[in-house]
Amino acid sequence: MSTAGRQPNRNTQVPQRTRGATYSERVDHGRTRTGDLTSKAVAAIFVAIIVVGLFFGFKYLEGRDNVNAQISYVSHEEIDEDTLGVWVDVMRNRPDEAAYCIVQAFDYSKAEVGRREFALAPDGRESVRAFVEIPTTANAVAGDAYGCSSTIPPYLDTEHTIYE
Repeated sequence: MSTAGRQPNRNTQVPQRTRGATYSERVDHGRTRTGDLTSKAVAAIFVAIIVVGLFFGFKYLEGRDNVNAQISYVSHEEIDEDTLGVWVDVMRNRPDEAAYCIVQAFDYSKAEVGRREFALAPDGRESVRAFVEIPTTANAVAGDAYGCSSTIPPYLDTEHTIYE
């Protein structure tokens, strides 16, 4: 038999290292006790942010139901160069409470050129069609309904409304 092409039988044991630990023995690859605490703290902060966000989101959606009136735009009429008349429909959830709404006037470039707030008296009517004249700073070509609120500013009079 020929021994050509055969490797001699060597000892299969790996010799002991004499110079120190290998790289993988020295580095813990982020699995230290400090790393565990840091990742737990980050996870806890993330969960806390989500809980706080859900809480305030729920409060926001809950507060939207507190508005006792909703406004929708119907039409507009140019009265003169400095005045735009706007018809709006106001639907009220609680007609025995006062509310106020805001309407706007726009020019050709869609810039707001006028705005008017008007109060709704607590008169018991659930649906109101209002015509509101908006003084403008330029020639208005369109109107819109901005929104309503149940928190009446002190300068608005709910006893003497301006709409027809």
